[in-house]
Amino acid sequence: MGRCPLIRKRGYYTRALFRGLVGAQIISTVALVTLLLTAALSLRRVALNGDLEAAAGRMLWIFIPYASLVFFNLALRLLPSTDIRSATSVFMLGPFTAIRPLVMIAGVLYGIFASRLVETWLLGLFILALMLSLEFALNRQADRAQAIQIRQLVEAQRQGLTNNVAYPD
Repeated sequence: MGRCPLIRKRGYYTRALFRGLVGAQIISTVALVTLLLTAALSLRRVALNGDLEAAAGRMLWIFIPYASLVFFNLALRLLPSTDIRSATSVFMLGPFTAIRPLVMIAGVLYGIFASRLVETWLLGLFILALMLSLEFALNRQADRAQAIQIRQLVEAQRQGLTNNVAYPD
């Protein structure tokens, strides 16, 4: 979206945040239902519970450091310095967004690698597929929204309406 002051970005980012929140809730619900069904149908509930807890504990070794670095950089953005905010975007948040799918893959694989039960492996891989598909769907939607916005701005500029056009949110 850039920093063009003519484009009102608040609505764009609000809708994107809402889409991400709704998508995460849908994916989380599907994952929870799958987990509950697997636990209910398993003949080894106690072993499955222990295996899942151990896998989740291993995943935290990947996810907590990543999340901590992201939150630290977001906290730095509260400082009243444009240079610091720009630096966190360029040097940390941008690259962290780019590697997020790799972090998801590494975290899940590290978590399930030592698991003894096939159910844990299948659940881990299924949830990984859900996370990656949500990431893909949200990125695709953002690309479409930006393409529409750019097309509208270019068309308005061609018609010489740039000074009178209400730029989309």
